[in-house]
Order: sequence, then structure tokens, then C-alpha cells
Amino acid sequence: MCDNSRVLADMARRFRPQAEQLFNKYDSHSLREHQRKQMTAAIDAADPEVIRSGDVDTLAKEYADRYSLEAPALIDGAISVAVEEARVDVTGDFRFGAFDDGPTYVSGIRASYYVPFSGERELFYCAASSRNISMRPVELGKDELEFTYERPDQDVEATKVEFEKELAQIKETLGWLQNDFRSLNASLPGLARETILARRARIEQMAQGVTSLGVPIRRAGTVPADQPSADGRAKPQPSITKPEQYDLALSFAGENRSYVEEVAGGLKAAGVSVFYDKFEKADLWGKNLIEHLAEIYGHRSRFVVMFVSKEYVEKAWTTHERRHAQDRALLAQSEYILPARFDDTVVPGMTSTVGFVDLRHTSPDELVRLILQKLGKNSH
Repeated sequence: MCDNSRVLADMARRFRPQAEQLFNKYDSHSLREHQRKQMTAAIDAADPEVIRSGDVDTLAKEYADRYSLEAPALIDGAISVAVEEARVDVTGDFRFGAFDDGPTYVSGIRASYYVPFSGERELFYCAASSRNISMRPVELGKDELEFTYERPDQDVEATKVEFEKELAQIKETLGWLQNDFRSLNASLPGLARETILARRARIEQMAQGVTSLGVPIRRAGTVPADQPSADGRAKPQPSITKPEQYDLALSFAGENRSYVEEVAGGLKAAGVSVFYDKFEKADLWGKNLIEHLAEIYGHRSRFVVMFVSKEYVEKAWTTHERRHAQDRALLAQSEYILPARFDDTVVPGMTSTVGFVDLRHTSPDELVRLILQKLGKNSH
């Protein structure tokens, strides 16, 4: 005779139309190597003066923090469940005589368990060094996991048993993933320090070689000021650096748009040149946004106002903007990123000592006035 508990468990696995197999798109070893290569490439591309004169340990820590990884964390205290009546497909279940092609439906329940998480959503697709091949597909939402079960009875407690088994597998895998990342994070400060020292040595060797030539040194992209033109006048000194296009760029998650839009409108009315996507629809049309946004947030703005929230650190586009802004901030001689917080979410690569504006106690109009003061513009 068939085991009823097994039949019920099989039926409980049917209703997950949007489910995905987690932890199987790419492996943690490749991701760790990618982070190391990205960090060393960023150091090799940094302003040589920063590398030459900066404190090695401070620079190494900043680069290591920026390229470290943390596995997503499940928020156990916020788990919720929704239970409703449902018409359950029992095709193939001998107890209901459902041997036709089906579908055959009976009255039952549908229970959905929701588990919020923090951290980068994309890392749920990363396979850890250790794997559990028996894991079932799960619905991966924007900021929560959803586990759905259907049963041809009203046994809600049985769905909880199934849910807890799956949740334990997810937690175990996240633990394995965090162990993998822990080894990466431990290696980054030493690698960063080694790369910084190696590049500093190359810079110093090059400088000594240039000095030994005994020839006046020309700055990159310029003509010596004392070199006359054909009419005997000194030639201008063009710069290879692109000019800043905006007073500031706004970096935010879509969930916070209503607040940010008021700020953008107030700044525009005050005559501030502000990069806000809705103001740029025609210009953005057809552009390679990956390259264009990297240019805006990394080179073409005087400041970047970073609207920090849980959603902000989770999204791919805001992460792209943030990383390019942080690259610029690392090389800047003064403040560049102006954080404004909707909540206390930790921003990767940003130290807790950076001053910020708390938007929980600041209206859009008040933030506009603060920004105008920062820009040295009249706020009246």
C-alpha cells in the first residue's frame, strides 16, 4: 500500500509556477576570482598620485571592503504565512481514484510562507563549494523567498513541516556560501596591499627613469606653458579630463522615487544642473546605459547624492552607479558622495564615519536647501 505521507508530500510540491532553482547559475570559486581580478584592476587603474602618496593600509582596507562579499541573510523574525482554500489537482492519486488524464480537482488548502532576506539578491544564484542536490525550486522575489504548498485536506501543520525542511536546506547552503566568501574577504586586504605596493614601485621606477632623462617633463594632455606658438604667444594647455556636466547626480532606487522626484524638481527650479533620469529621457534614448551611467556617476558630476535604502543596495543598476561613484570618491581630494538615508542599511564599501542626512527627519524641501548650501548657491 502506498505511503499516504509521501503522496501528500508529492502533491505539496506541485504549485510553484514562478519557482527557480537556487544556487546553480555560477559557482563561488569563479565569483571569488572575479572579485580579486576586479579589485587588482581597479588599483592598477587608480590615480597614480593616490597610489604613490596614500597610506597603504588605509587604501588596502578601502579596496578590500569594496570588493568583499556577504551571503544574503534570512530574516527569521519576519517570516509570515498566508493560507487559503484552494482547488487542488489530485491527478494520479489512487485515494481519489484520479487515474484519468486529468486534471482532477478536490477541495483543499494552499499555504504560502514568506521569508524576507537582506543582502544582494543575485547571490542566491551562486553555488557554494558544498551543495545539496535535493533542494526544490523556490520563488525568489525582490526581497523575500516564497514557499508554496497545496494539500487535498486542511492539515496546515503538515505544510509547516515541509516548509521547515526546505528552510533548513536554504540556511545550510547560505552558511556554506558565507564560508566561501569568508575566505575571499580574508585574502583581499593582503592582496590589495601587495598590488598597491607593486604599482607604487612601478610608479617610482618610472619617475626615476624620467628624471634621469634630463628633459623637461610635460604633463599628460598638455603643452608646456613656455612653448610659444607660431605667433610667439604661449599656447593654451588643453586638458584630457572631460569637464563636469552636472552639479550633482541623484542615485536612488525606484521605490524611493516619489521623494527623490520632489528633490529633483526643487533643484531644477533653483537652477541646479542635476542628473535625474526623468529629465534625461531624450538624451538616454538609444545610449549604452552601462557606459553612460558609469561616466555620469564616475566623472561627469561634481557630487553624487546617494539615497540609501534597503532597496538601493539590492538592485543591479544602483549597484552599478554606486560602485562608479565610490571609485571616484576614493580618488577625490574632498567629499564626493553625499549620503542621504531612508533607513540604516549598510552600504558596501562605505564606512560608518561618513556624515549623512537622515531623510526620516528631513523633508524634500529641507534637503534641497542643504544641497544648495553644499553647492554654494543661494537657497532663498
